[in-house]
Amino acid sequence: MNIPEKLGKYEIKEQVGRGSMGIVYKGYDPFANRDIAVKVAMSDALNDKESGERYRKMFFNEAHTAGKLKHPNIVEILDAGVEETEEGDHCYIVMELIEGGNTLKPYCNAKNLLPFETVIEIIFKCAKALDYAHRNGVVHRDIKPTNILVTADLDVRIADFSIAHLMT
Repeated sequence: MNIPEKLGKYEIKEQVGRGSMGIVYKGYDPFANRDIAVKVAMSDALNDKESGERYRKMFFNEAHTAGKLKHPNIVEILDAGVEETEEGDHCYIVMELIEGGNTLKPYCNAKNLLPFETVIEIIFKCAKALDYAHRNGVVHRDIKPTNILVTADLDVRIADFSIAHLMT
């Protein structure tokens, strides 16, 4: 997938991750003067005649559901949009950038376990964030180590609300 140098007002710098729903890039918001993360939907899935519309709906579900949530342990959704190009549409979600962040996955290896106290703290923060989401009508439905981001100082942010359910 060729990503333009800009999506909307956001400058795209480099790829920082890849998931089942899209590719995540480090970007820059010139109006807010800060680095951001930009998740771009997989273009092949968007252009599929049979499932493209369902994929687009799932992709923007993340912006809609997680965008309602403001919690220190949930990745903040800042914006979402569609950029029309000659190659097709680029659907994107703009989020806070977790500098120096990784996922919990590397710490799920017996040779790289975190100290017990740190694990308890991470569990507590995730539980508080999920409780907050549930009280606001959002069920994540995909909690796993790769959807929990860890900052450089081992703080956590729950990410990827793409298959979340919004309770009415």
